[in-house]
Amino acid sequence: MFKTAVGYFFLQLSIFGLVINFGALFPLRKIMRKGDPHCVYLIAVVTILNDMINLMVNCCYFAPTIIASNYILADAPDAFGPLLMASIAHFSWNNGIFLMLLMVFNRFMCLVFEKKEVFTKQRIIGFCAFSAILSGAKILLDIFVLPCCVVLMDFEKFGFSIPNPNNQTDWSDWIDSPIEISVFMVTLICYIIVFIKCRITVIHVEETLDSKHQKKVKARERSIAMQFLTISIFSMLSSASLKLTPIIFGRDHVESNIISPIVYATGCCANASVFLFMNEEVNEDIMKRIFKNNTVHSGEGEGEGNQNVVTFEQPELM
Repeated sequence: MFKTAVGYFFLQLSIFGLVINFGALFPLRKIMRKGDPHCVYLIAVVTILNDMINLMVNCCYFAPTIIASNYILADAPDAFGPLLMASIAHFSWNNGIFLMLLMVFNRFMCLVFEKKEVFTKQRIIGFCAFSAILSGAKILLDIFVLPCCVVLMDFEKFGFSIPNPNNQTDWSDWIDSPIEISVFMVTLICYIIVFIKCRITVIHVEETLDSKHQKKVKARERSIAMQFLTISIFSMLSSASLKLTPIIFGRDHVESNIISPIVYATGCCANASVFLFMNEEVNEDIMKRIFKNNTVHSGEGEGEGNQNVVTFEQPELM
């Protein structure tokens, strides 16, 4: 009963995440087509698509295995089918780590060094392709070179597991952890510098009395930096839950396995949620879609179709 409830909860969380991500994807693409000089919304779209990879695996495979108490595609978690699904989810995780660097470097170069021309569409796509290659290479390294580090999705443990049946040296703490900690430290340091620079810029703007348009543009850049930081914090919490829950609860307890996938799935909703609720341009686009049929056009419907229009005469001045 408990396992079935956990499976349905995880399924509903993943479906909700997919709905949120789809809901944010369309306005972001529309805004991106109108103009995205710093490639901010292109980065947002790429990260949302990356998050949707993990949510799709959860909906189509992981949650159903928990509900059915069966690996579905095979009889063991290390068989080809389950291993493929786990590798896809692990690919999404690794790729998200590299995309975090892309987000912070975008804000760092644009706001600190003011070199906005560095980020072009071609360079962003090239970085994303390179990130995908590195993430895929890491998966292949774990499977064929360091099998002790293979991350599996095991419904019996309600989450991720690293079986290591031969008690080989677990290199995951010597490879994954230094990479993640280095990325997180660089990200936090860069954001601290960005917000210090933003604070100095705000004081300078108040002293120089810039135009309203310039103030609006700079406020938008600071807002996007805050949005990227919020997304990065969710990724850091996901990694922390994966490392700390076994220490807190012990590796044999259910809580040490079930918390990490839930936190990670919640983190996959963070990008879309942040842009849906914190980004003014996305909010304006959504409001236009909602109220586009409720606008009143003055001067329309003249002639036969304008029988219910009330006209007002201009009073003469005495």
